[in-house]
Formats: sequence, structure tokens, C-alpha cells
Amino acid sequence: LSKAGYFGPISFSVHHGEILGITGLLDSGRNELARTLAGVIDADAGRIVLNGESLCLTHPSDASQAGIAYLPEDRLSEGLFLEKSIQENIAVSVLNRLLGRFGLINFERSLSLADKFVDELQIATPDTSRPVQTLSGGNQQRVLLGRCLAIEPKLLILHGPTVGVDVGSKDTIYRIIQSLTASGLGVIIISDDLRELLQNCDRIL
Repeated sequence: LSKAGYFGPISFSVHHGEILGITGLLDSGRNELARTLAGVIDADAGRIVLNGESLCLTHPSDASQAGIAYLPEDRLSEGLFLEKSIQENIAVSVLNRLLGRFGLINFERSLSLADKFVDELQIATPDTSRPVQTLSGGNQQRVLLGRCLAIEPKLLILHGPTVGVDVGSKDTIYRIIQSLTASGLGVIIISDDLRELLQNCDRIL
């Protein structure tokens, strides 16, 4: 895979149940690689293969439909709808699954999905109707992770998964990542935090 001026040609694989770390200096191309794998930008050459199937990723929705979930580095400008509720932020990635009669969102399904991830990801909130901007950085990050997991991904790409969160939330997020890989999910962590990568990854590129 390559993108002129940014990275490549490079080749690597990720296995089921594996956490692969990717790191590099500033402007090394790691950020562009993350966005390419998520369909945000196009590669110039090469291919991305998931479970033996070559993918054509020209838009983030292509990656999502193929089973690739992407957690961006900047949750405030790239990830969350801060004024919207926890429920809406989690549901937005799977709106087509939540449609009821007449093409309207089924509120009960949406609420059930949000409650599920609030419980599983230990999001501290009295209810899912609260705006995401009222949450701490660590809880905001878990809401974004819940949105990623809602699509039931085959591959999860985490770009700086603990940027701007406190130590306690970091540990919680690490435990969540480990439990996800134990269930067979493949994970890529792209980060400049070597301690984070050494603590969590099976391999580091």
C-alpha cells in the first residue's frame, strides 16, 4: 500500500485476536495510513484485503460496510457530535439497522443499543440522553468506541485511543481492548505513545 509523499510501499497483515501497533515520528505517514485504512483518503497503489476479499475504499462508509471501524485521533473535531446525546452518538453508525415503520428511527432499539454499550464500556452517566459534551474525556472516548463497536466490526483501527484521557480511563480502555481481542477481533493501534504500544500490542511496526 502507498500514498505518494506520505507512506509506502508497505505491506503487513493483522490476524484475528491480534493487536498490531504502528508508530512513527511526526509526519512519518502514520496518520495518513490510519485514514487510508479507514477509507478517509485514497491510496495511490496497493490493496487492502479483509478475510480474503479485496476492498475498494473510497469513503468511510465503504470501510464501515466492509466491517472496518475507525476511532479517529481527535474525537472533538473528527469523531463526536458534542451537542447530541450519548444515545444519538452511538446510534449514528447503524441508523439503517434502527429504522422502524415508515423509515423512522425506532427509539426503543436505539435506547437499547446505547444502554448496552454504556454498560459494557463502563460509561459513567445517569442516562443516555445527556449531551456528550457533559462527559469527561475518558467517557467521551468510550462513547466513540461504542459507536465503532455498534457496527460489529471485523477490524478495529484505533488512532491514538487514549489521547487526552486520565490514567484511570486509560486502564479501562486498555482492558476493553484486551477483552475485544480475546473474542477474536483484530485491532490496529496507531500511536506515538510507546508505553501504550508496549503495554498492549502483540507486534509493533
